[in-house]
Amino acid sequence: MLASIEEVVTDEKTRNSVIDSIKKIPISDTTTSRRVETLASDVFETLLDKLKRAEVMSLAVDESTDSSDVAQLCLYVRFFDGECFREDLLGLIPLDGHTTGEILFEKVISFFRENQLELSRINMLVTDGAPAMSGRTRGLSARLADVAPQLRSLHCLIHQSLLCAKLSGELKETMDSVMAIINFIRSTSSLQHRLFRQLLSDMSAQYTDLLIHNDIRWLSKGNALKRFCELKEEILAFLRNSKQKKADTFLCLMENAEFHAAVCFLSDVFHHLNLLNTELQGRDKTVAQLVERLQAFQKRLALFSADLCSGKMLHFPALRTAGLQTTEAMTGFINALKTNFAARFEHFSIPTEVMGFVNDPFCVDVVGEFAVKAKELVVSLNEACLQLELIDIQSSADLKQSLQLAGSEKFWTREVSHQKFPNSRHLALFVLTMFGSTYTCESAFSHMNAIKTSNRASLTAEHLHHCMRIAMTSYTPDFAALAKSNKCHFSH
Repeated sequence: MLASIEEVVTDEKTRNSVIDSIKKIPISDTTTSRRVETLASDVFETLLDKLKRAEVMSLAVDESTDSSDVAQLCLYVRFFDGECFREDLLGLIPLDGHTTGEILFEKVISFFRENQLELSRINMLVTDGAPAMSGRTRGLSARLADVAPQLRSLHCLIHQSLLCAKLSGELKETMDSVMAIINFIRSTSSLQHRLFRQLLSDMSAQYTDLLIHNDIRWLSKGNALKRFCELKEEILAFLRNSKQKKADTFLCLMENAEFHAAVCFLSDVFHHLNLLNTELQGRDKTVAQLVERLQAFQKRLALFSADLCSGKMLHFPALRTAGLQTTEAMTGFINALKTNFAARFEHFSIPTEVMGFVNDPFCVDVVGEFAVKAKELVVSLNEACLQLELIDIQSSADLKQSLQLAGSEKFWTREVSHQKFPNSRHLALFVLTMFGSTYTCESAFSHMNAIKTSNRASLTAEHLHHCMRIAMTSYTPDFAALAKSNKCHFSH
C-alpha cells in the first residue's frame, strides 16, 4: 500500500496524510513472519556465499531435545572470511525418531549437498562426546572422516574438563549429603522454604536463599557449595528450630568437623574449576587459546597439591578460615585431578608445537620437529619454505612488536603478508579456524528454548529456524537494500 500511494498520489500533503494513516494499521502476523523469513534468507545467503569462498571451516555439532521433546541437531561453523574470523549458526535440523550416528551423518551430508558446500573443507569437528557423535566406527566423526581427509575430531574441551572432576567415594557422599540438606530445606514444603528465607532475612544474611545443584549447568556445583558454606550458621539455626526427624540427622552431620572440612574443601576446589570453566566459555575462543588455559590449570593443580600438603592452604580460603585440617581424601582428589587432566589432554590431535607457533612464532625451534608436525597437520604445506619463512618472521623486529600489540589473531590476519609468508599464514589460519568447544551450540540451544517458550502455540520448525538465524548471526543485514528489493519496510 505504501509503495502504491507513493506512485499514485501526486499531492504531497494528501500523500503524507494517507501514508500516516496507513502506518497506523497494525502489522499482521503474516507480514511479520514474511519479514523474518526475508531477513533470515538474506543472512543465510550471505553466510553461504562467504563459506563457499573460505579455504577451510570448522564445525561444532551438538544434539539436544527442546522443550517440546523435538530432537534438534545444531551445526555451528567457524571460518575466515578474508577479513576476520566468523562464528555463525549454519543449521538447526529437527530429528525424528532415533538419533544414531548414521542418521546424524545422513542429515549433515544432505544439508551440505543441498547448500552446495564441500565437506572436504572441514578441518575440525567438535562434538559433545556422545557415542552417536564420537563413536570410533559408527559415530558421526568417524563417518565424516571418510569423506573429509583433513578432518580432525575433538571432544569439547569444556566437557572434558568437567569429566576430569567427577567425584567418588567419601567426597561424593559429602556432595550428596549437601544436596540432600538443600533439598530438605527448599523442597520439603513451600512453608518450610518460606520460613527459611524469612530466617535469612531476620538474621541479615548475605544471601536470600540456597542454590539447587543441576548437573547440566556447568557452574552449578561450585556455586551451590559456595552458598552452602557461607550460610552455614543460618542453616544450623534453621535445623535446630525444625521439628522434623530428618532435621536432627542433618544437624548432626552439619556439626561434624570432618564433614564441614570436606564441604569447605569441595567449595574451594570447585571455585577454581569454575574459574577455569569461565575462561573456556565464550565465543571467538580458538582451540589454541583453550589448550593454553588447560595447560596453565594443570600447573595450578601442582601448586594446589603442594599448598595443601604444606598446610598453608593459601589457595583454599574456606578450608583455612574454618581452621580445619586436610585429609587423605582431599590430597587424593587433587592428585586424581592432576592425573585425569594429564591423561585427557596429553595426546591432543593438534601438535603442541603448532599451537605454540600460532600463539608465538618467535619462540618456535626452527630446527626441531615443528615443520614435520605442521606438515602432518596440513599436508599441502611446503616444509622447506615454512622453515625459511619462520626464520624471516623471527628476524623481524617489526613483526615481533606487532604481535605484542595486536595479539595472535590480528597478527596473522592483518600483519603477516600472504605473499611473503604463504605457508606460515596458511598454517596459522588453519589452526585459528578450529573450534575448541561446543559452547556456541549450547548458547544456540538456550536461545532456541527461549524462542519456543514464548511462541509455543504457533511456532513451526521453519519459523524457529528463521528466528534462530536472526538471533545468532554475526552479520548485520542491509535493511535499506532489502526494503528496496522486497518493496517493504523493515522496522527495528
